[in-house]
Order: sequence, then structure tokens, then C-alpha cells
Amino acid sequence: MKSMRLALATGLVLSLSSPTTMALTLYQFWQETLAHDPRIRAYRQQLEAASQEQPLALSALLPHVTAQAGEEWDSHAMHQPYPLYSRNRVILSSDTRYNITSWSVQIKQALFNWSALQEYRASGDQVAVAAAQYQQSLQGLERGAIVAYVQWLQAYANLQSLTASEQDIARQAFAAEARYRSGTTGILGADETKVALGQVRAQIANATTQWEADGAKLEQFTGKKPPLKAPTLPRVIELPSRSLPAWKAQALTHNPALAAARFQLAASRKGVKAAQGGFLPTLSLVLAHQWQSDNGTLSYRYGVTSANGIPNSLGSLGTSAALQLNWPIFSGGAQQASLNRAQYQEEESFSTLAATQRSIEQNLRSSYAALSGSLREATSYRDSLVLAERASTAADDGVRVGLVSENNAIVDRKNVLLVRNGLNNANASTIIQFTNLAYAAGVLTPTLLRHISTSLRGR
Repeated sequence: MKSMRLALATGLVLSLSSPTTMALTLYQFWQETLAHDPRIRAYRQQLEAASQEQPLALSALLPHVTAQAGEEWDSHAMHQPYPLYSRNRVILSSDTRYNITSWSVQIKQALFNWSALQEYRASGDQVAVAAAQYQQSLQGLERGAIVAYVQWLQAYANLQSLTASEQDIARQAFAAEARYRSGTTGILGADETKVALGQVRAQIANATTQWEADGAKLEQFTGKKPPLKAPTLPRVIELPSRSLPAWKAQALTHNPALAAARFQLAASRKGVKAAQGGFLPTLSLVLAHQWQSDNGTLSYRYGVTSANGIPNSLGSLGTSAALQLNWPIFSGGAQQASLNRAQYQEEESFSTLAATQRSIEQNLRSSYAALSGSLREATSYRDSLVLAERASTAADDGVRVGLVSENNAIVDRKNVLLVRNGLNNANASTIIQFTNLAYAAGVLTPTLLRHISTSLRGR
């Protein structure tokens, strides 16, 4: 049974470190996300839909050309009684039937429409809002992808540390058992190594579950099963170093949420001007050209004279030009209500801008503090790992010559495992907090993602 457990442990280590499995870099993972994540297409479609606001608003300022054609059938009959002798006698009657064909073309151009002009200007800001929101959504997805990928690396690194520790403890357990059977040491040392081996195997089971769960998160982005092997999480990660004021300066310029709030405020102010234009007149120039043809017959009777089916055709062709002035005097209070609503929206946009700026500053401060703490933590763990590995090696040598007990050697191995996984967690936290900082500053671009991907190759 002991040899079977050792074989299973060795097989797990080999499967995790098999060179035939291709490792997935962060940049490759992001490219697959761009190609397969449906949220990318949804964000683009939202932007395309919002970009149509500007041509819609412009249409109110451009000429409107309408054409109309019609066919009409008309029939009239008229009877006039003779008023002096008998109302039952008809002195005049007529019967006309017409087939009327007509067409017309009209061009209407707005010469002055203050509301339409301001709405067109506001539409440009609305498109800018949509573009900023698209960038914010894209950077949010990029941040989520980086966090998911780093957590996947972290879980794999911790699992590797556990499997390496299991292999070392298994060898120690085998040697302790051999020494006990040869009578060199007592049963206590052999039992202690068996307990430690069982503990680390339980931790491996838990770490394997976490590794599989983090792999399922990657699948949500790409729709593909992640590879069986992840790149090694490096001990030293080099990232750009900036001060907090520098991050704040970048946020004021590049943060898409802040830009969207600014554009929305500008659009709301133009919306107030557009609502004020509801009290002003509009002036339009109307040019029209029309043609009409009446083809029909006339039948009549006048006294004893009558005629039937006389052709009666009429054609007309005309061109007209007009200036139309429309001035709304009273519309039931709708104009004032529209103005009030626009003013309330302007106040709301101003408050949203202030709240967004405050939220960004808070996120920058908290993420910067977390990043600084993770960097200090990683440095401490790197220094401690060198000492812990040196102590564990010395303990192994001491056990072989009988100067150190099995329990002390196990404690030193556990310290190495604890410090190694602590370094993995600190390095993963460093990347995640740096990503949060870049997202808060609005500079989480594909170029920066590629730089992070290069940093994860380590040294």
C-alpha cells in the first residue's frame, strides 16, 4: 500500500509538470477571450446602437424631401329646379365624372430651430458617453480576465508546492520506516512522518478542488477547457512603479467612467438649452412643385338643350416657395415641464460626476495601499523562503546522522511549504492589486496586459 501511494503521488507530480502540455500565457488567454466571449460582441453592439443618436439628431437640421402621388376618381351630379313655375321641373342639371392624377415634390429646410441644434450638439456628447462606457466595460472585462488567470496560476503554484512537499515527506516516511524496522530509531518518528504525509495529502485534495474551480472560471471567458498545465508563478514579478499622485493624474485623464460622467454633464447642459428652445419660434423654407391632370366627361341639360359625354380635361403645373414660422404659444405646460426635467437631469449629472470622481479616488487609495502591502509581503516571504529551505536541508542532514528528530524535520518542511505558498499568494495579490490600480486609473490597456503577461514569465 505504501508503494502504491508513493506511485500515485509521483504520478500526480508528473502529470502537473508534463512538458507535453502547452502552457497558456495571459496574453494568449486574453486573445481567446476577445475571440469567444459573447460580452465583447454585446459591448460593441451597444456602442453601435448608441452611435446612431447623432445622425438621428442631425436629420432634424437637414433638408426633408417628400414625394407624393395619387389617383382619384370623382363623380358629381347637380340639379337646379325652376323656381318660378314648378319646383318639380328642372331647368339645369349636370353630371361630371373625373379621373384625377397628381404628383408633388416638397423640400423643407429648417432655417432656425434652436432645440434641434442643441439636441444635435448633445448627441455628440451622448455618443462620447457610449464610447467611454464601452471602454469601461472592456477594461472591466480585461480586469476580470486577469484576476481569473492569476488565481488560476496561484492555485496551480500552491498545488505544485504541496505535491513537492508530499514527495519529500513520502521519502522521509519511507526512510523513517526503514530505520524503525532496522532498529535504529523508535516507532514515534515513523508515525509522525505518516501523520504529516496524511495531512499534506488532504491539503492536496483541497488544492486540487480549488485548481479545478479556478479552471472553470477561465472557461467562462473562452468557452474552452483550460490546459492541464499552467505556467509557473515566478518568485519575482516586475511591474511598473508609480506614485499615488501619478496614478491620480492618469485617472483624471484616462478613466473612462470619469470621462463618461463629464460627457453626460455636457450633454445635460445642452439638453437644458434644447428645452429652452421650446419657447422659441422655428423658421423653415418650403419649396414645392406639383402637377395635376383631370380627365373626365361632362353631361348637362339646360331647358330643352342637352349634351352627353362632352370631354372635359384639365391640367395644371405649379411651383411654390414659402417661409413657415411656427411659434408655440401655449401647449398645456409641456414646455415648462420639459425645461424642469432637463434642469433636474443636469443637476443629477453634476452629482454623478462628483460621486464618480470621489469613488475613483477612494479605489486608487485602497488599491495602492493593498499593492504596497503585497509588495512588502512578497519581499519578506522571499527572504524567509531562503532561510526556510536552508533550515529544511540542514534538518534532513541532521536526521540522517541522528542529530535531529523526525518531528523537527517535518516542522521545517511545513515551514517551507507555508512560506512558499505565502509567497505565491503575495505575488498573486500584487498582480491583482496592480490590475485594480490600472483599472481605477483607466489605463488597463491591451499593451499593459501584455506587459503583465511578460512579467508573469518571471526570472
